[in-house]
Amino acid sequence: MRIGFFPNMGKSNIMAVLKMAAHICKEEQIDVYVPDDLDIPDTYKKLQLPKERVLPRPEIFKNIDVAFSFGGDGTIIHLARQIYSYNVPVCGINLGELGFLNQIEIHQLHSHIKRIVEGDYTIEKRGHLHAYINREDGSVEDLIPIINEIVITRAEPAKMARINLAINDHHTQMYPADGLIIASATGSTGYNLSAGGPIMKPDNRSIIVTPIAPHLIQGVSMVLEEKDTIQITMPGREPQLHICIDGTFDYVFTNKEILHISSNPVYCQFLRFKDQCFFGTLFKKLASRRDELL
Repeated sequence: MRIGFFPNMGKSNIMAVLKMAAHICKEEQIDVYVPDDLDIPDTYKKLQLPKERVLPRPEIFKNIDVAFSFGGDGTIIHLARQIYSYNVPVCGINLGELGFLNQIEIHQLHSHIKRIVEGDYTIEKRGHLHAYINREDGSVEDLIPIINEIVITRAEPAKMARINLAINDHHTQMYPADGLIIASATGSTGYNLSAGGPIMKPDNRSIIVTPIAPHLIQGVSMVLEEKDTIQITMPGREPQLHICIDGTFDYVFTNKEILHISSNPVYCQFLRFKDQCFFGTLFKKLASRRDELL
């Protein structure tokens, strides 16, 4: 078996965790690969890996069976966006706070790597979203793949936006609101949940539409089918709107342009363990965060 290590090198304990994981993999006769763009030079030497196991992206994606993400949810989302088209499942080792998407805690490293070697896992296929903008000059701009959500707002904070929503090219309504969230099932536990949207099981491939602080009574979320498409425009009095994807990638479009959102036909693959309950784990982590804040 060949496993790629994709760590967030900014974590304070990252080298100790990587060394531990590499040692366990060696005991289990797993070949470990690392990308050549890690922030700490010669990481492979510290992990006692041969130089030929250091490969550039996307070449490394073609040479591994499983990808280990070391970090929080942001780290695993970043990796999933890069690797989904290579049919490689991602398994997250949680070094963050909540880690909804991660499946292995540090104290479980030995037991769960052994379970992977023994084939004691399943592959979960999650849907995600694709978006593009019909620009005013006639061009089409494809946006970065959307793992969690795409959020449409005004660029200025605390300013109401007016957002026209169409579903399958039929106008639905105009939202006067702080913004609009279009989320996948993966993103249902993120910004969508904070805005009062529904939680979806990971294998649910619906599309969720949730308004942010609507100024009228249109505060309910909508759950669309995977085959549905969404078109976003704005009235003429709204000069432009801001787009943010997964809290990281930003775009702007104007009232003469159209934002299109649909399901991506290629699924993200996540490695999951059969004895882990999605809702049980979710509410346990939410409860731990609540206790921490009180």
